[in-house]
Amino acid sequence: MTEINNISITSNNPIPLQFMIINNQNIDIQPGFQQLFQLNISQLQYYNSNLASDLHNIRFLYKGNYIPAWLESISNGVATIWVKLPVSIPANSSITIDMEVGPSLNFDGVYWGEAPQLSPTYGEYDNGASVFGAYDNFAGTSLSSQWAEINSPTITVNNGITVAGNVNSVGGIYLKTKYSFPAVLEAYSSGTWNYAGFMFVNDINESPFSYNAWWVIGSLPGQAYNGMIADPWGTGSSGNAFQYAINGTGYTFGSSVSSIILNNIVSIYSSGSQIGQLINYGSTNSQSTSASLPSTTYYIEIGAASGNSISLHWIRYRAYPPNGVMPTVEVIA
Repeated sequence: MTEINNISITSNNPIPLQFMIINNQNIDIQPGFQQLFQLNISQLQYYNSNLASDLHNIRFLYKGNYIPAWLESISNGVATIWVKLPVSIPANSSITIDMEVGPSLNFDGVYWGEAPQLSPTYGEYDNGASVFGAYDNFAGTSLSSQWAEINSPTITVNNGITVAGNVNSVGGIYLKTKYSFPAVLEAYSSGTWNYAGFMFVNDINESPFSYNAWWVIGSLPGQAYNGMIADPWGTGSSGNAFQYAINGTGYTFGSSVSSIILNNIVSIYSSGSQIGQLINYGSTNSQSTSASLPSTTYYIEIGAASGNSISLHWIRYRAYPPNGVMPTVEVIA
């Protein structure tokens, strides 16, 4: 899966800046798709000196109407932004959206937001729930009602979350709604992971509930569920960092990524015929394999084995790009 944009500037016109989103694939992009932008701020400031270096004073628009967008990070002068597209883009076609720049504009947490840890107060301008298909930044000190518990985990919510297994077994939390494939599930790690992970799982309602029904762990790849998991610690007997399971049989592939998990974005995805894991959108330790998963809808879970834990800033679910390739962005300045 390729998710790094090829951004180019093709002309020099007054504000607002315009962006052409180009779908070069033979599959239509559906409305609500989350489009990745990676923008060189100084390059854009050359054409619009009003643009703030932290990008607080912008809005994205389609045909004059604001559309929600979320600033994930600014690193080395490059902003990573996700924009929720309001319309479809047919195969081998494009649409154009505008970026308004104004001295009176600021983050509003509605149409223009930012990742929770970027604001002066945690989550103050976070509109991730308006951009992604599922999202939680675990703000405050209590767990949102969109989650349910499995097997009595220990949960600590304090502007982020830590989920630990109970004293005797694995434990975790899951979103009460099932989500469709193909899809990408990813989280921003705020701590090391110890026999823990986040996952898609097909069935959490087996009766009686059993360990084998929902969990895969690196040292016990045969303990399987119908789904897949990111378990980056990966130092069990399998020695691998990614597991999936089909109809109760576990599989593993890839290598340990324990040294690069902290404060990085970990993604797991399925195209329907392929599954994979990415670190920071594939810049490091990209892994994939062919797999035909047994269902098209899955629960989203976070969990850990007994005596172990996982800590996250946020978790989100988003659409899988056509053929695994993010549409390109041409900036018309």
